[in-house]
Amino acid sequence: MANVYVGTDTRLQRRVAIKALRPEVAVDADSRKRFQREAHSVSAMGHPNIVRVYDAGEQIIPNASMETPIPFIIMEYIDGKILRRLMDAGAFEPKVAVHIALGILDALDESHRSGIIHRDIKPGNVMITQSGLVKVCDFGIAQAIEDPTNDPSAIVGTAQYFSPEQAKGDIIDGRSDLYSTAVVLFEMVTGTPLFTGDTSVSIAFQHVTQTAPRARSRRPELSPELDMVIAKGLEKDRDARYRTASEFATALRSVSKLVGGDRADRATTPPETPPIPVATVTTDEPEPRANPRTAVGLGLTNNINSDGTDMDINDLRPILNSDTPPKGSVVRWALLGAAGLLVVASVVVGMMYWVLTLNSSNAIGSLAITMPDVTDASFDTAESQLTNLGLTVVRRVQSSDTVPDGSVISTSPEAGVNLGAGEIVTVIESSGKQLSAVPSINLMAMAKATKVLESAGFVVGKVTKGYSPTAAEGAVVGSDPVSGTELSAGTVINIIVSNGKVKIPDVVGMSVGKATRILQGSNLQLDVTVIPDTTCSGQQIGSQSLKGEAPQQSKVSLVYCAAK
Repeated sequence: MANVYVGTDTRLQRRVAIKALRPEVAVDADSRKRFQREAHSVSAMGHPNIVRVYDAGEQIIPNASMETPIPFIIMEYIDGKILRRLMDAGAFEPKVAVHIALGILDALDESHRSGIIHRDIKPGNVMITQSGLVKVCDFGIAQAIEDPTNDPSAIVGTAQYFSPEQAKGDIIDGRSDLYSTAVVLFEMVTGTPLFTGDTSVSIAFQHVTQTAPRARSRRPELSPELDMVIAKGLEKDRDARYRTASEFATALRSVSKLVGGDRADRATTPPETPPIPVATVTTDEPEPRANPRTAVGLGLTNNINSDGTDMDINDLRPILNSDTPPKGSVVRWALLGAAGLLVVASVVVGMMYWVLTLNSSNAIGSLAITMPDVTDASFDTAESQLTNLGLTVVRRVQSSDTVPDGSVISTSPEAGVNLGAGEIVTVIESSGKQLSAVPSINLMAMAKATKVLESAGFVVGKVTKGYSPTAAEGAVVGSDPVSGTELSAGTVINIIVSNGKVKIPDVVGMSVGKATRILQGSNLQLDVTVIPDTTCSGQQIGSQSLKGEAPQQSKVSLVYCAAK
């Protein structure tokens, strides 16, 4: 529905992507709304794993149309590859697949917290930068969770990655995005789609009716732990899935071993399909089969190092630097060369290991970052500590009745979880106790005023009497602190009730106009009578009949000097 162009922000001198609605689509009101919704959805979020929106608008573009304004979005330029193209080369190493899935889940955690469901998570809507950073894009059919127009009959998305509730046309929530993410993860680690069919309808029907196959049935070397995490994400019943993207991500991060497992368990699990080919080969030779320990479609490396650990995310870079998936023949020759190099490297590494690091743990394990416990530390201290470890910190603020302002309430993932360099850690910082405005209790009876204050979380303190020109004796006329003041729950609020009186000030020596304005004003509302006295001059009040405490609406006589 849109063209995307590379552009230059001339003010900030940066590369940008310009997404412009096609002229033939721009005339359709629904398409324009969908396009505008994408800009609004993404602009409301700021997260490293979500493509950023810098600007949006509409403009007449002469080369496109002289009549219809073309909506456009100015977006972050992503220097990388679409995940779909990387997946076309074959199955990923488990560590790489999990890294990408975590990036998607961290993006969804942000969008779901912002009230936005993506509704079309698929490899075509995910990009990987040259540095391996995951970027979720195309929120074109995203919808606010609380949006009353979330029509259950409006089926949107891509059938291959539908959740069962999407396929049935049910009202969806964030768990639908989690199902789609699990489908993408399943395909990344197995190299095969979850379901296949001749039509989109047949595939959608399988999402609703067919039990999802286990990932280990298609790639037996996957660990039972990883297999179970993926299986839970693919549950038909959304209540049986992970509740949040954060929970799904935590489950993935807690998997201690991505490959390997009980041999007996592996032997009793028959593969659902033959081993996955390295790549499609158009030769007369028999099509090669992938060794279970081969990095299928991920460049010139093995899936498992000599010490049994997964390769690093750097294995994506051979694909990122090429516009086409590797040919099968290239991979075969490369694997032969790599195998020879691996033998030599293994000998060298083994000698170094024996001589230098006899008592150390394996290389990859030593590079793992264990999430420290930074709760109760100040945010600045926590950020510095996590940044020094090579982690990326995302800050969130929320109130807390127990954690002081500026201190860390919690982190996601929590302390003790093993992370990779550059992974995102969300740090929840306390803004102190939640503040509430003191409600107005003026003119309420004492019992009702007490109930209102306590319902707002405040504590009723002293009750004192005060003056009021109209409130009946015993009625509430104010509070201390006054209504509207922002205070934390549990603050003591003193109540002021009317004593049925007013306090009349001394107005002798004032002009007639000023004296009457004070006594008849809203604060006193007295009945004033002015009596002229021709025996004195000065046009000032010479005497008054009442001063100090007096009943409400009292009559006051003022004598003023009227002689000239």
